[in-house]
Amino acid sequence: MDVASIIIYSTVLAAISSIIYIFIGILPGTDETATMAPVALALLLAGLDPIVVLAWFMASIVAFKIADAIPVALAGIPGGVMAVPQVPDALVAKEHGLADTLLRKGNSAALVAAITVTIFVLVVSYVLMPLGAWLNTTDLIMSIKVARWFWLILGGVIFLAVTSKNKLLGLFAIPAFAILVQGIRGVYGKPVSISLFLGITIGPIIYEIFTSLNGELRKSMEKKGKKIVKLSKVGKISINPFKNLTKEEILHIFIWSPISSILATVMSPVGLTILIGDTLRETKRNRLQGSVLAYTVREGIKLGTYIGGTLIPLLVIGAATGPMSAGPAAPFFQMIPTINDKPFHYILTHYSYSFIVLIAIYSVIISLAISYPLIVKYSRRLTLFVFNRISAESLYGLFVAIAVLLAYYDAGIPGIFGMLLVSVISGALNKLGVSLGVLFMTLVGASIIVALLAAI
Repeated sequence: MDVASIIIYSTVLAAISSIIYIFIGILPGTDETATMAPVALALLLAGLDPIVVLAWFMASIVAFKIADAIPVALAGIPGGVMAVPQVPDALVAKEHGLADTLLRKGNSAALVAAITVTIFVLVVSYVLMPLGAWLNTTDLIMSIKVARWFWLILGGVIFLAVTSKNKLLGLFAIPAFAILVQGIRGVYGKPVSISLFLGITIGPIIYEIFTSLNGELRKSMEKKGKKIVKLSKVGKISINPFKNLTKEEILHIFIWSPISSILATVMSPVGLTILIGDTLRETKRNRLQGSVLAYTVREGIKLGTYIGGTLIPLLVIGAATGPMSAGPAAPFFQMIPTINDKPFHYILTHYSYSFIVLIAIYSVIISLAISYPLIVKYSRRLTLFVFNRISAESLYGLFVAIAVLLAYYDAGIPGIFGMLLVSVISGALNKLGVSLGVLFMTLVGASIIVALLAAI
């Protein structure tokens, strides 16, 4: 594909992605991995150039993370999972009649962070690229070849396990899930990853579906009627982000968004968002001021963790070393039959670094140009439209259907049942308090983990 074609495809896909993920981001409780990864994977398997799919993905990050703050600020209801930590602070602001202020500050923080972090991460990645060769060097451990990046994954997965709600189960799940993955691959007779990855992605959904099929368990499920959503009135919002932010807020965004983008290489985006936001809130004696500061800076951190957690593993390490790269961005680290390569490797070997930088920045700018003014101007109308007209269940049904189709493509009928087995176990572990990030990262390092266990 020539340069002109790539630019045209990137423009169209980034624009479409922005519009789609604005609506998905507004939907309550949407999971980023379940809604972003299957689509990116489907586009790759359909034969699109990986760098064009990267443009789609970068645009979806920006639009999703900006949009999922709308229902939080206006109604105290989180859009995507990453918006959940924002609810307490949003409710405090809402009690004081500052829903419009919060929305204005959140949107502005997201815009500033998206541009700042994208440029920062691309510069840092270029500086760190020589480190990639060292990280991909293999050492002989107990007669087993182990790539050095594996220790980043192992450190990250242990960190996620001990920060999960159920720490002991999280630690136990690492070797157990690795053995399950390798056992299924042994049955298939080939190193399948796509269907197993999708199984983790839709795990919570599949678990809830199978739970509802049990009559006794179904009786214990909470049943609600239609939820009545009341939105706070929103005044005129300035399109200039720097008019909406204080100097203190801008300073914290410039500091913490880049820092979180680096840490997200191996750490949990949700954990970083909660940790940094809570710390900033405690610096203020006034409860309202603390909540507004924490909420505003968190909007920047959300984007920082997603952009850094995608680009640094992709450009520098060449492996999914954190929850973001092993979750929503995992398709870029899977072997794709249509290109007979892993997308990250294809991108790095077929395009210059300057061109990759151009596409990454270009797609982010397109997404911002569409999502930021659209959300600023029509946030209230968009929220009411999505809440009243779009069913979250229908979207999840679509993503499950995509997962089943790709599992069949991956390993036939056994692939579907293997995916369902992984889904049920993943959903159950997640319900019991184990972060899905633990399972994603265990999947990436499963073969080495099992080999080391067997050698002990």
